Parts: sequence; structure tokens; C-alpha cells
Amino acid sequence: MKASLSILIMLCLIACTPKSDSIYKAPINKNDGLTVSTLSQHQLDKNAFEKVNQDILNGIYGKIHSVLVIHKNDLVVEQYYNGWKSTDLHFMASTTKSMSAILTGIAIDQGKIEDTKQKMLDYFPDYAARETDSLKHQVTIKDLLTNTSGFKWDEQSLPVDDPDNMGAKMDKVDHLLLASLQLQMDTTPGTKYVYSGPNNIIMGEIIKQATGLNIADFAVQNLFEPLGINEYSWFSKNGIYDVGGGLQLKSRDIAKYGLLHLNSGKWHDQQIVSEEWIKEILTPYIEIKHPLYSCCQWQMVKTEYGFNSWFIPGNGGQIINVVPALDLVIIINADNRKIPLQKRKPLEFLIKDLSKIHPKLKP
Repeated sequence: MKASLSILIMLCLIACTPKSDSIYKAPINKNDGLTVSTLSQHQLDKNAFEKVNQDILNGIYGKIHSVLVIHKNDLVVEQYYNGWKSTDLHFMASTTKSMSAILTGIAIDQGKIEDTKQKMLDYFPDYAARETDSLKHQVTIKDLLTNTSGFKWDEQSLPVDDPDNMGAKMDKVDHLLLASLQLQMDTTPGTKYVYSGPNNIIMGEIIKQATGLNIADFAVQNLFEPLGINEYSWFSKNGIYDVGGGLQLKSRDIAKYGLLHLNSGKWHDQQIVSEEWIKEILTPYIEIKHPLYSCCQWQMVKTEYGFNSWFIPGNGGQIINVVPALDLVIIINADNRKIPLQKRKPLEFLIKDLSKIHPKLKP
């Protein structure tokens, strides 16, 4: 009887003890270019974070892999879940698309690309000579970067894994660039927003034509190495890189990339891309759905708190979120591809709940 009582008490104690994973852990300094600090040192609400953290552990937001928060240039939150580790390369899905914008800016800074007014087909003269659609000859780099190219395209009406989804069909073609260039035109370039992965595939090849390097090698030399990003994986097929969604990086390296945008293109004392280009990237260009706006691959919304928030979403739950007014960068990596919205909270609420740790959002 005493033995049974002892076991019962022990089980009760175990059940009542909070999981160690739910407790906030200060990020570790890895000498990788990110400076680290703690929530308390930044006057951020540790209790509020631990509540959100427990919700993540309880699966409220689906299958989260990592959450990182940078405040005033310091990494103050770095939590991993569901067996994920800081050393793992995470698929970025459509957050990859933003690479086409940042790398275009670097190429413009270097004089390799003149400006965003240049026509798409100027870089593919052999194809241009055969193209009879006058609308396609009007497509500019700016149109590609802002998803206003005018291509007849729809990868959102059907689930991404539906074989009839245009994106799924594109994944199966042998020559990604040719298939993208051959898309039919639907609207006048620059007039209508249509989310389109082929825009980014074309931009990747424009960068290749302009610089003499494929987009991955150009990124390594001009972005990854300066940021201290030493490991990556980028899917390519027949020499054409999938700039629409094929990049994998570690979560800490994604955080560095987000911080670069918060700091107007500067990394420590090095200007990686011009401040003017970052301003261009984060300038709203066309309305998507009120009050949501498209920038150069980024999207912008004014939050209920009155702050402008820029973000890049990716399939499965990838988010890079930058809020300059709060000096805040939030990175989320997840795999919610098979978890319907009815069974989890949308990740917009996770962003909102994580933002609440900031003192400016306290009542």
C-alpha cells in the first residue's frame, strides 16, 4: 500500500512539474555574427513569452520547428520544437522568393543590372526573337519582383499538392526557365497582382545573365559569406535554380537575413545592399487585399497596434516578420502542410502573441 502511494505521489509530481522545454532559455552565443541577450535585459515580458511557448508545445499553432526573436539587434529568443535543432537546414518554401529581390538590388548596386525598368526579354534575346505577344515584351524587372508580370497563372485556387495546381505542374517540367517564359499573358504588366513562382525563376536567370554567376553562387559571394552563412541547400534542375521555393537555411541564418532588412541593408559595419534598395523593397507597390500590400516580394500590413509590419510567408508555416517601429524581427519555421486550419490557430496569431512581449504593446 505504501509502495503504491509513493508511486502515485511520484506520478503526480511528474505530471505537475512543467516541461523543461516550456521554460525560456537564453540563446547561446555561437560567434556566428548574431549577438545574444535575454528577454529580461531587454525589458521584454518573459512570462508572456512562456505562455506562448506553452501553447506552441501544446500544438495550438500546429507543428512548429523553431521560433527566433531579435530585438534591437540582439537574439533574445531561440527555441526549437518537435525534434528540430539549430544545426538543421530548414526548407524556406516561398520565403525563398525574397532572395530574388535582395540579390537584384546587389546586382544593381554593382552596376550589373542597370535598373528595374529593364525589360525581361532583353536578357533572353533568342527567346525574344520568337515571342510574338507584345505584352510579354513589356514585362520589366519591376513587374517580376512585384508579382505584376501579367502572366496567366494561378497556384492558389487549388491545394499546393493537387496535381492540377499550376505550381505542382511547374515542379515537374524539365526546363524551368523555358516553361516560365512560355506562360501565356493575361493582363497588362504592372497592373494586377498575381502570386507567381515563375517570376522568381526568371529573375534568378536574369541575375545569372547579368552577373555571369548562377543565383546560388552570386548569393554565396555577395550575401551568404558576408552574413556568415556557411551552409545551405538550393534545389536546381538542369542548371536552373528554384528561386520560388527551393532554398534551405538554418533558422539562425534566416534570422540574420531578416535583420539585414531591419537595418536597411547593413550587417555590422558592412553595407551589403544599399539603403535605397531596402527602401525600395519595403515600399508598398500594389494592393493585394485591403489592407495588405505587395512590395518587392515582401508584403506589408498595418497591425491593430498601428505599426507597419513587413513579412514573407512560406508554405507550411515559414515566416520572416520585420517590425521597424518595435525594432523587432520574428522568425518562424514550421511544417503545417498537412494540418488543416480547423485544427490549429493561424500563425498570424502566433506573430501577434509573440509581439505582445514588447513593452510598447502593454496596456
